[in-house]
Amino acid sequence: MQISTAWRRIARVFLPFAAGYYLSYLFRTINAVIASHLSSDTGLGTADLGLLTSIYFLVLAAAQIPVGILLDHFGPRRVQSVLLLLAAVGGGLFAVSTGFLSLLIARAMIGLGVAAALTAGLKSIILWFPREQVALLNGYMIMLGSLGAVTATAPVEHLLTSMGWRQLFEILAVATGTTAILIYLVVPERSVRPINSFRHPELRFQRSALLANGPVVGDLHWIGLVSAGIVGIAMADRRRGV
Repeated sequence: MQISTAWRRIARVFLPFAAGYYLSYLFRTINAVIASHLSSDTGLGTADLGLLTSIYFLVLAAAQIPVGILLDHFGPRRVQSVLLLLAAVGGGLFAVSTGFLSLLIARAMIGLGVAAALTAGLKSIILWFPREQVALLNGYMIMLGSLGAVTATAPVEHLLTSMGWRQLFEILAVATGTTAILIYLVVPERSVRPINSFRHPELRFQRSALLANGPVVGDLHWIGLVSAGIVGIAMADRRRGV
């Protein structure tokens, strides 16, 4: 692959999907930073905050199998752009919500909207880049996405000194919607044909190895553990009447 072609594919395929994964990580961890602001503004208790945080992980984990089927049938470009638009709507709803139920629905919409952030990016790399570059680009995807967790610490705390959490979520909603439109308009379309594992057993082995050793399964493992822990704490707090 020529250098100019490689950089063009990175700009048109890799970076838009990396931006979506970055935003998903930012949404994932931002509740811990805004928890005190959210509680003082809406009157939510500890149990409510725990459930509000965990619903993101629960919806995201539950959506993985349907998202994988959609990616195989419609491709990462269309699936990711539609789901990120849903996350943008969820972010906007979160920004204007005043009650627990609307906040919970908004957070669930965000979790569903970013459910394909990692898998869509990995599938786009497989579709558009040579096999020898897949492992390296997968690593870069994880690295750039993890910067979202870093951004959700001191940078977000600094922003909260000059704006409220509602304004912050309005910005995130706009950024997520812009990324969705960017992916739909900029990423080129490539047909996704089902893999015939019987005619191409080596592809079946490659897919199994990716699922067993790749970052997706590891991500889901800790999502399940964190979700169980948060829900357990929330239920315990409710029983104590906290």
